[in-house]
Amino acid sequence: MPAILDDAVKSIMKKNPKMSESSAYAIATKQLQKSGDLKEGTQEPTKKGARRGEMSKASRAKTRAKKYKMERKEGRKFERNTEGRD
Repeated sequence: MPAILDDAVKSIMKKNPKMSESSAYAIATKQLQKSGDLKEGTQEPTKKGARRGEMSKASRAKTRAKKYKMERKEGRKFERNTEGRD
């Protein structure tokens, strides 16, 4: 399994200890495919997914923050779904 998928499953299982591992893999796979880290319909990483899988959680957060900062600077604003977050 790609490192980014394993990290996502661990994160999901940590937040939801009663969830089955197969459900966690299904959720993580769908979300990573949606974000372009995994190829559609597979668990194969894209170039982006392989690169992000090698990063630590902190460095992924830094690149994400940098991306949002660049988008704001260029005047692009994307509505992010923050529903369900604390």
